[in-house]
Amino acid sequence: MKVKTLSLVAGMTLVASVGFAQSVIAQDGMTWTKTGVDDIYGVVDVGCGHTPTSTGGFNQCDPYNGDTDCDALLPVLCFLPAGLPKPHNLSTPSHYHQWSGGVVATTPIVSGNSFATVGEVDDFCRKHFGSGWRVAEFHDGWGWYFKAYGNVGNNFNYSRRRFWVHINGQANGNCW
Repeated sequence: MKVKTLSLVAGMTLVASVGFAQSVIAQDGMTWTKTGVDDIYGVVDVGCGHTPTSTGGFNQCDPYNGDTDCDALLPVLCFLPAGLPKPHNLSTPSHYHQWSGGVVATTPIVSGNSFATVGEVDDFCRKHFGSGWRVAEFHDGWGWYFKAYGNVGNNFNYSRRRFWVHINGQANGNCW
């Protein structure tokens, strides 16, 4: 069988043989980072991340198309929705950095394409942390960031210090 490969656009390849064509598209998934810690209350701020520039800056994540190759080995940010009240004097400086009422933790590293569905990612979180845990979701606060009890581990060795997060309603933003 003769196989012919033709590059169409960056990130997309068409593989064709007699009576067969398949499109292979590199997929990215959304990741977040730790953006702050309040040591007094045991609260962490997690979110997209922001790189300031002279013209304002840009977000470090892409919830619509993903920002990190799904083959990358990163921890999953897991979330326990607990309905906990916001600590009395905890600062929430903008509508983005809101209190989630929950707890966060990170798993050992895993590639984003290890999971076929968000349910599989939720199961991975429950395997590591127990009943009620699931993958953190973009809107667990107001959106883009949130604050929660807990922290994220330093058990992952890479320069960007990012972790997999889910977003509802944006199929191209997730690896699964």
